[in-house]
Amino acid sequence: MAIMLFRIKSYLLFLIKSSNQHGVHSPFVFNLITKCFYDRKKKKSYPEIKSIAKNNTIEISFKNAKLLNRLIPYFNYKNILISENTATSISKILSIGNTISISDTYKNKVQFDFCFINITELNTNLIETIFSKVHNDSLVLINAIHTSKESKLIWDQIVSHPKTKVTIDTYDLGFIFFRKEQVKEHFVIRM
Repeated sequence: MAIMLFRIKSYLLFLIKSSNQHGVHSPFVFNLITKCFYDRKKKKSYPEIKSIAKNNTIEISFKNAKLLNRLIPYFNYKNILISENTATSISKILSIGNTISISDTYKNKVQFDFCFINITELNTNLIETIFSKVHNDSLVLINAIHTSKESKLIWDQIVSHPKTKVTIDTYDLGFIFFRKEQVKEHFVIRM
């Protein structure tokens, strides 16, 4: 019951704080939102993604699964890290129509372009390890950032981390960018 109340309160606060592309003054984030987040064009990959999302063992909606698949070509990412517990389903979603190299352990690659991690797997040491394996244009995507008080605390810790420059909270997903050329900024965006 306490978790359900937390999620309701968390979602109401999210709705109050969130905006759409009109509240964004960063060209990088504005383009990401308008050209990728809000891309409504039908893609050939969507029926297959829907099938995977429907039979998924992790909590990810069809809408978010489609977004995951669109992120790869939008940024032209090649080297992907997916946390071990979600590797199969997320790998399938990301691979549809994309040529990528996927790892399920942070020990395999020197640097990753894209990392997908469930927040329940994160701790301070893992955050530091993952942040050491990314480059300036990398994206770390955290799933389920508002599922509990503990998840929200971890997300807040990540947002305030000195290496993170741009963070985007879409309620279900947390986007972390490391762009040194950009001023540190946090966005709360309705999908």
